[in-house]
Amino acid sequence: MKDIKSIKSILDEFRERNVPFITVNNSEWYSLFRDEIRNSIAIEGIFANRSELLSVLERGQQRTTDQKSAAILGYFEAASTLYEYAENQYETNEFQLRLSDLKQIHTLLMRYEDQLGTFTGRLGGFRIEDVAVTQSKFTPLNYNYLHHTLPVFVQWHNVNIHEPKFDPLTFIAASHVLFETVHPFRDGNGRVGRILLSYLLIGSGLINISIKGTAKADRDKYYHALEVGDNEVEKMLRRIEQGENPTVSRINRVIQQSKLGPVKTIILQRLNHSLDLVEKDIKTMDRDALIPLRDAARFYSYSPDYLRQLIHLRKLPALKRGKLWYVKVRDIEQYSKSVQRE
Repeated sequence: MKDIKSIKSILDEFRERNVPFITVNNSEWYSLFRDEIRNSIAIEGIFANRSELLSVLERGQQRTTDQKSAAILGYFEAASTLYEYAENQYETNEFQLRLSDLKQIHTLLMRYEDQLGTFTGRLGGFRIEDVAVTQSKFTPLNYNYLHHTLPVFVQWHNVNIHEPKFDPLTFIAASHVLFETVHPFRDGNGRVGRILLSYLLIGSGLINISIKGTAKADRDKYYHALEVGDNEVEKMLRRIEQGENPTVSRINRVIQQSKLGPVKTIILQRLNHSLDLVEKDIKTMDRDALIPLRDAARFYSYSPDYLRQLIHLRKLPALKRGKLWYVKVRDIEQYSKSVQRE
């Protein structure tokens, strides 16, 4: 199993060769991304098989009538937006975390559930009440202390991004345990936390991961890893509730005392899995692959309506299957390059 440094070195080499890997152009990465969605929502008790997942994603709907579709679409939009953003930040050496990033993940993630009426909180809004977490033994931070704890949580990230106190694997594992224990939102914290985890991985020069969750044994392993890691963090939260001011140095001391081994093991194993997938496809990349118009719009920063207009103007070759338009990766990349030249 490769270590973090080796994985990052391989991915940086792809970047130097201008080989895209966090893109639908890489069919294995896209398969990984879909698998991430399916597993992450399964951890929250929302189960979708591969056929159901593909059906929802390829319909390209803007509204939904069931919880499963809402969860799939929300995760797709939140994660795809943030992962592309993190990759751009890494390439320009501007990676950081902002409080608004947390809010944006939650807003995109819960948008369809808000439309459906199954989410009754505020999109992007931090809790204004206490919550109990099912299947967990920890108690999240009292909501009255979120407003002055979360900015320090963000500050801790940025200090460790620019002046690392921990190795990348420890830092990202610690971030995940911290976020899930604080539990800042009324609902959606598990999925927001896993998107944030992959956002930090990509922003650190790595790649997103799919934490297994469709099988009970895998969910139990993940929950156990978080429980082992959150003991010292929870003690810190209780001290905050008793009047202690949160600081970056105090969080660092808590992380040094925390048992993060199980979380780190899961992250590293899944990173190796992600790398194996994208390496396989880079060797056999099919630039003539057909992808749905919705996916092309998402990953190439065009609106579906704009792409449909290009198709009707015969500026972009496309194939219609039923009600859906499909375009070739090669054609949309050629169009993008022609626009840049102009």
